[in-house]
Amino acid sequence: MYEIDSRDLLIYLAVKYEGDYSKILTALTTREDLEFTEEEVRKVCSSLKCKAITMLDFNYPKKLKIIHRPPIVLFYYGDISLLDDRKRKYGVVGSRDYTEYGEEATKKIVSEMAPGTVLVSGMARGIDTIGHITQIQNGGRTIAILGSGIDYCYPSENKKLYEKLKKEHLVMSEYPGLVAPDNYHFPHRNRIVTGLSDALVVPQIRTYTSGTMISVNMMLELGRPIFFAPNPITEDSVNNALLEEGADFAISGRQILEDLKWD
Repeated sequence: MYEIDSRDLLIYLAVKYEGDYSKILTALTTREDLEFTEEEVRKVCSSLKCKAITMLDFNYPKKLKIIHRPPIVLFYYGDISLLDDRKRKYGVVGSRDYTEYGEEATKKIVSEMAPGTVLVSGMARGIDTIGHITQIQNGGRTIAILGSGIDYCYPSENKKLYEKLKKEHLVMSEYPGLVAPDNYHFPHRNRIVTGLSDALVVPQIRTYTSGTMISVNMMLELGRPIFFAPNPITEDSVNNALLEEGADFAISGRQILEDLKWD
């Protein structure tokens, strides 16, 4: 009879099932597929290039524990202290197919928010990337949640940003190694972005069917504030439609800081 550390077991299963939440949970609850040795578990855990945080760890964020299907294991590179629940975190999400106005709105809001805050986003092409870069340029810290394996930089043009985040900020993923991005990964990623965020900033949404709206709906379920930047009336803008319906607006980072009472 041998004993396997519970934490190592979670990491082993996350690697074995490539971050698939349902398969990991099934293996844990039914114990039908737990035929392995202590040596196998230790070998998998010791072979990881990255580090990992699990639901069993003392520094696992309380904010994530209350979301739907809280991640069992998160693989990461960088400064894990950025997860601290006491740090003021805000999410930035928006269109990949952004306009020049969307870019400028993102830069203005984020640059005024940056010092003393942590920006959380998905390192996706477009508004996400602009948000990460602007936050860094203005002295803030940032967390990227990937929809691919922790060692798989997606999109590939963000390789330089990805490497910088790994060394100086924080990159995280439910998916280990070189697991390729998949469409169903991105809504799962979004729940982590919103779960970590005290507030959500949306500079620009182009369509109601975008992944950004998934994040908006998740944030609404959590009961946390969402700020939409008004967009030009000459553009077909989901932002303006939502503002007409009574959504909270954001005309500057300073206004958001005041509304949140983040001195």
